[in-house]
Amino acid sequence: MKSPGEEPIVQVRTVDDLMEMAHGYQRSMVLFAAMDLGVFSALSGGPSDAARLARRLCADPRRLAVLLNSLVGVGLLGKRGKVYRNGEIANRFLADGPASKASILLHHLNCWTEWTRLPHTVRAGGKRPGRKKGYQENFIRGMEDNARERAAFVAARIPLRKGERVLDLGGGPGTYAVEWAKRYPGARLTVFDTPETLAVTRKILEEKGASRLVALREGDFMRDRLGGPFDFIWISQILHAYSEKDCLFLLRKARKATAPGGRVAVQEFLLNEGGTSPPGPAFFSVHMVAVTEGGKAYTAAEIASLFRSSGFRKVSAGRPDARGVGVVTANNQGGGPVGETGGNVHRRLPPTGKRGK
Repeated sequence: MKSPGEEPIVQVRTVDDLMEMAHGYQRSMVLFAAMDLGVFSALSGGPSDAARLARRLCADPRRLAVLLNSLVGVGLLGKRGKVYRNGEIANRFLADGPASKASILLHHLNCWTEWTRLPHTVRAGGKRPGRKKGYQENFIRGMEDNARERAAFVAARIPLRKGERVLDLGGGPGTYAVEWAKRYPGARLTVFDTPETLAVTRKILEEKGASRLVALREGDFMRDRLGGPFDFIWISQILHAYSEKDCLFLLRKARKATAPGGRVAVQEFLLNEGGTSPPGPAFFSVHMVAVTEGGKAYTAAEIASLFRSSGFRKVSAGRPDARGVGVVTANNQGGGPVGETGGNVHRRLPPTGKRGK
């Protein structure tokens, strides 16, 4: 049996495969349209016919019925007579609820415009379209959706010591920081991100009752100082949005903010050597071409090289999971300048020794 990511899960071998790939956008847009209309959340309250559901969603009954029938065809909805109901997957992951993937799916819908411009972007780049209203909140909440299970996995495998100073750089919703804070209450966690992002982070922390578990530090990590020194810096799903030159710049900043003997870990969608698989990271790399100026997915070797060029030592890479997500870790063994000042830190920590769990 081949290991995950050893070769693409789906290969184009026949003309039928080719047409299936070409029509893939139709399935995506059926799902996105249903999400945007609120179909699954509406049906979570109970079954409904198309006419009644259309009145609730302010939609055209005939067109809505066509959309609903297509969702029945792929198993997301069930139908008896003229009445529709959510399938198990739709109820669990598409309707409102603790396991919902709605935010990350709506984020993909928000990226649709950039994807339609992909040929132009590949040819010549150029100015990108503006962001839709709600883009940032969907994006950050989508990152929370994606990180829940992975955060528990990572926190269990990267333990923290009492008193360790930890920076979650570009930490978005704070999912990893909160998980570490709950498991290791003696550690001191800070999430660094932009004011726009942290406005959403505060909402998420309050909803989870976790506002007092972590500190929030506002800033642009490409322009502002990171603070420190920190014993551990976690950089999850950040580098893929930047060029190799910018990644090198950021890792050098991270080293300056890391205490001697401290460590930095980078988590990414990792491509295999050659850059053609696994399919998830390979297509995600195209997504980065579509929506960023210089980003792409990297291989573990490329990230290791960036670490070494930044002055880190003892670089090691763990085996990626089935989706291609892996962690590359390095140590700051040098005696160079550490710690920075500046930035706007919003402390939400109780007095030492009384930290919430």
